[in-house]
Amino acid sequence: MIPLSYAQRRLWFINQLEEPNGTYNVPVVVRFRGPLEVESLRGALHDVLVRHEALRTTFCERDGELWQEVADEESVQLTFVTRDCTEAELEELVDAETARPFDLAVDMPLRALLLSVDPQQHVLVVVMHHIASDGWSMAPLLRDLATAYEARCAGRAPAWEPLPVQYTDYTLWQRELLGEEDDPESLLSRQLSFWKQELADLPEELALPADRPRPAVGSHLGGTVRFEGDADVHRRLARLAQADGGTLFMVLQAALGVLLSRLGAGTDIPLGTPVAGRTDEALDELVGFFVNTLVLRTDLSGNPTFTELLARVRRSDLAAFENQDVPFEQLVQELNPDRSLARNPLFQVMLVLQNAATARLDFAGLDAEHRIAASTGSKFDLTLDLAERQDLFGGPAGLSGTLQYSADLFDRRTAEWLAASLLRVLEAVAAFPDARVGELDLLSDEELALLEEWNGPAGVPVAQCAHGVVEARAAETPEATALVFRDERVTYAELNARANRLARQLRAAGVERGRVVGVLLERGVDLVVAVLGVLKAGAGYTVLDTDFPADRWKAVLGQVDAEVVVTTAEYAERLPELRAVRLDADAARIAAQDPADPGLSVGLDDVACVMLTSGSTGRPKGVVASHRALVATLVGQEFVGFGADEVWLQCSPVSWDAFALELFGALFSGGTCVLQPGQRPEPAVIEALVAEHKVSTMHVSASLLNFLLDMYPGVFGSVRQVMTGGEPASMPHVRKLLEQRPDLRLVNGYSPVENMIFTMCHTAVPADASSVSLPVGRPIAGKRVYVLDNFLNLVPPGVAGELYMAGPGLARGYAGQPALTSERFVANPFEPGTRMYRTGDLVRWRADGVMEFLGRADQQVKIRGFRIELGEVEAALSRCEGVRQAVVLAREDTPGDKRLVGYVIGDQGRQADLDPADLREQVAAFLPEYMVPSAVVVLEAIPRTPNGKLDRKALPAPDYSAASTGRAPRTPQEEVLCALFAEVLGLEKVGIDDSFFALGGHSLLATRLISRIRTALDAELGIRTVFEARTVAALAQRLSRAGKARPALRRRSKETP
Repeated sequence: MIPLSYAQRRLWFINQLEEPNGTYNVPVVVRFRGPLEVESLRGALHDVLVRHEALRTTFCERDGELWQEVADEESVQLTFVTRDCTEAELEELVDAETARPFDLAVDMPLRALLLSVDPQQHVLVVVMHHIASDGWSMAPLLRDLATAYEARCAGRAPAWEPLPVQYTDYTLWQRELLGEEDDPESLLSRQLSFWKQELADLPEELALPADRPRPAVGSHLGGTVRFEGDADVHRRLARLAQADGGTLFMVLQAALGVLLSRLGAGTDIPLGTPVAGRTDEALDELVGFFVNTLVLRTDLSGNPTFTELLARVRRSDLAAFENQDVPFEQLVQELNPDRSLARNPLFQVMLVLQNAATARLDFAGLDAEHRIAASTGSKFDLTLDLAERQDLFGGPAGLSGTLQYSADLFDRRTAEWLAASLLRVLEAVAAFPDARVGELDLLSDEELALLEEWNGPAGVPVAQCAHGVVEARAAETPEATALVFRDERVTYAELNARANRLARQLRAAGVERGRVVGVLLERGVDLVVAVLGVLKAGAGYTVLDTDFPADRWKAVLGQVDAEVVVTTAEYAERLPELRAVRLDADAARIAAQDPADPGLSVGLDDVACVMLTSGSTGRPKGVVASHRALVATLVGQEFVGFGADEVWLQCSPVSWDAFALELFGALFSGGTCVLQPGQRPEPAVIEALVAEHKVSTMHVSASLLNFLLDMYPGVFGSVRQVMTGGEPASMPHVRKLLEQRPDLRLVNGYSPVENMIFTMCHTAVPADASSVSLPVGRPIAGKRVYVLDNFLNLVPPGVAGELYMAGPGLARGYAGQPALTSERFVANPFEPGTRMYRTGDLVRWRADGVMEFLGRADQQVKIRGFRIELGEVEAALSRCEGVRQAVVLAREDTPGDKRLVGYVIGDQGRQADLDPADLREQVAAFLPEYMVPSAVVVLEAIPRTPNGKLDRKALPAPDYSAASTGRAPRTPQEEVLCALFAEVLGLEKVGIDDSFFALGGHSLLATRLISRIRTALDAELGIRTVFEARTVAALAQRLSRAGKARPALRRRSKETP
């Protein structure tokens, strides 16, 4: 028996791996007009099987080896079926036959179906498996069939010249030709060395503008789109190829590379292409699977001109074709890329320029024409198959093409758009070959009009500063309730008067227009009075979280160049270097000030607030926002209902931009703002406040929304509108909320701080329930967005690009960081004289004009709604004693639970001295809790890829249980707490001295722990308690002072007693 060829081995493995399908069927359809002799055709087909051994071969596995079994000429059985049909039934029957799979162990790899439409019209469907045939086999197959048919009609056997070799001869010859891999002088060894270098660091997967995520296992279902290119473009492309000393194929490869790169695939574009593999003339007339696949790399780095790109392609292609003997299967085995059942290894896009010989059909007494049947399958993500048309003189007359697409990834509409986009690229490079590839215009006029339409309505012109809007509400409805905090209710008139007194005190303390004042207060009425007072004094505020370390306060205040802080005596002692206006100690002096509006001159573009966000350099970034930005975002908008009857809940951390949303969303519209006690959102308190004060509008991060819906669903029983954002929403929770409250307005809001609160919003609808993610929607009134590529070109709908933002919500820049401001706030080419902000977010427009968020283009991540620059955390870890290098990742080892993990290597000789718990404590001294890694892993070395880059995949998952001290519980209460710690943290066991946060806990898990404690121990604790008493032992002591748990939520009768 003969072993399989290299190419056959790969197809055999694919056949065994997948469900039976017709993906690798090779169908050809011949239509006969005239008096067909059916039995002569049957005999001719049998003659062809006898002539070509490959067509009468089956495949088997014995003793761990794969073998070809060639049937004897006398015993070979032809599968030939005839049936009558109508013209209308024809295509459906052809499709069904071409899709029917082969059993390679039993079936001959050729079968035939003859469909008779009428006595003068017949259609022959010949289906072969690719393991026995290829595109170049069609010409000898059809020539031999025509010769045999003529002979059988004459009552004789065909008088062929004997074939010089058969496929089994080729199989053995190929192995001899290639030699052994371990022989450095062998052809295989030399060519493999070339390919290892040529394909080093090849992209594992090409990013394509797909309509759907790639499934875990590909179905190989697909479709085909046909298109035509005109003769003038064809002639120009041919001249371009000749001028460069290349070929039309090279021009087409370069153009396809340009298209894919501009559509988001990067600058390193691997394409597959078939080569005939018939490197000996003895194979020319043989039917069999000789074709090999080459991986051609297209390098678009550095934004070359198209002629420069063509020269690169020519050099790399010529080298590749010189090394075409290595079977693709051998190359895959040697390079060993990440394997997936969902995609092809090494490349996912195939390019074919047809140059196989075309068979002239001369069937005796018949008019015959043939075509390759359209396949319903798709081997690759995309297969571009092109053929040249020629005029009467053999000159270029246009290109005919088909684009075969994977139905797993693409809709037909997208495939049609891709084909049209390729034609536009071909037209552009034919007309402007010396243009840089990043300058070529890919958008149609229709697409440009759509992108403009999707940018949303104009906003209401801003006429008042932020405090001026509140003053207007106080004048209109002075007795309306502005704030609620615990048992205190504050009217608009009272709030305005208190803020006016504080503003005058601040001016007396030296606060000047345009400066920034720190506000360091716990959440409450005084905090709101301070914020408004600072604005009325002509300054901007920056709110400091009282739970943050003192070093963080100092860093922030230094960043914004603040000289004055509004606080209390307790906190003022920790900031001795600043002038403090102390609301407690200075209360008498403040109360003595005039309660009338100060009436100071403040401009719309003056600073209103500075909000802090994480910085990649290790320093926090202070985003300086104007009054115009704040007012334009919350006045004249419709993303939620704004009205005097709305009751807003303010529960977000006071250092977030959501603080401004929840506070000013209420105050600008004359509504009521209910302030939650405590610095962090407390689910139990939120539930109570919503019920007590009939809260109608609230904002929660996506993580908190999930938790509330799971553990405190009563929160959503009465609210009318809920805004969420900060991170991608959990779709199961979105579906659950939409089902439970179909009347609820659920709004997904999105924006970085640099464009004030929300730039885009999407109101969830039932159709979203079937989506994999909740879109971010469309721009709110007045704000503009642009999805751009690396060359600041608008990208078409459906294509990933980086999001840029513009409009009145834009920040002035970063406090004290002019270089960073210039880097991120850039000139807006679409509205000269204005700026736009480069977000670093990857997004794309859907076909319906709704935007989807795809991820980050840089190192920034979102953890539980907090925006974190990994570089800032890495810088903090690197400052720790004994640490030489640090890397920080956001890991999601448990679905839905994303955590920061730090990896460190120590100074020479200090490796063993590094204690992960100590490192976390050091970092916690100058970073907020949400930025402290859940775990720190000490490594001998940072893993690197062969080209020296960080190998993120090789970084180990942290072992949270390793942080456990193991001291056992001493009381039944500690035993319960240890079990609850372990359950919430996903660990097997926890000791009583183990820190909740050292084991991977974070604020959201702390709320979950409190809920479990309430149920198990009937005790009510606050989140702060877990932060203060982090171990089981410490928390057990606090339980003795804890109150009894609140009553559980139960369904109650709505009947009046």
